[in-house]
Amino acid sequence: MHTRTELLPIVIEGHSFMPNTEGLWSLNEIHQTLCLDPAKIASKWNNEVRTALELRRNFVIERGGATPGTWATEAGAIAYAMWVSPDFYLMVVHAFVVMRNDAVMSARMASLVLVEKDALLASNMPKATALMLKAEGLGISWTDACRAAGVQQSRLAKDVLVGAKVFRKVWDHDKGDYVIEPIPNRFQEGLFKRAKGLHGNLEGWRVTAKGVNWLTERSSKINEGVRELNNKRRLAKRTPTQVQRDYVNQVQREAHERKQQASQ
Repeated sequence: MHTRTELLPIVIEGHSFMPNTEGLWSLNEIHQTLCLDPAKIASKWNNEVRTALELRRNFVIERGGATPGTWATEAGAIAYAMWVSPDFYLMVVHAFVVMRNDAVMSARMASLVLVEKDALLASNMPKATALMLKAEGLGISWTDACRAAGVQQSRLAKDVLVGAKVFRKVWDHDKGDYVIEPIPNRFQEGLFKRAKGLHGNLEGWRVTAKGVNWLTERSSKINEGVRELNNKRRLAKRTPTQVQRDYVNQVQREAHERKQQASQ
């Protein structure tokens, strides 16, 4: 069953295509808007794949009523695109991947609103949508991106990524100090963008929507690295008395473990 939150558009070559209430996309609309080969109109698609999809209502032909034409689910639209051409198939697959990433991001934004504000604001999705649009446009701050991606302690997360050679330390002449920023390749990949001048920020760079998705996929590993850094710093701050106590505790634990193993 399709819920309202699943009804997101796909974007192909800058054109947005919205599904109907059943979660079906109009193949006629896609064909006409993108000026595809006339020989590849959906009504002329007739092979075993289309037949199998039609049996399961992944491909639907409406010959009358309010919405005549050919309609398809995600699976049907991708199969149709494969019939049209390999290049078009790749474009459609990419469109659905982006749509799904947007859905994940929307859900995470709603969750943040619920946790940090209150239950009434959880339904206030314009705020989440605004953040997503900002990420798509100017980009969002590192702190906001970490919150959206579920990354803990954004400052320490930078150190973790420096260790992973994803970020680097560079000398900032204006600040007279070293600052942490993504390596050049990550900017080229579209994960981050420079933010200087009129629309600049303190860090001099922002995270794109693609960058937020990238962070989300790696949040568990980054958070694990943050925990390890916290533990190392805690150990480094121990007093001589604490070091001695920890050593005694470790010796006692090891002796207890050896005793248990010997009795088995």
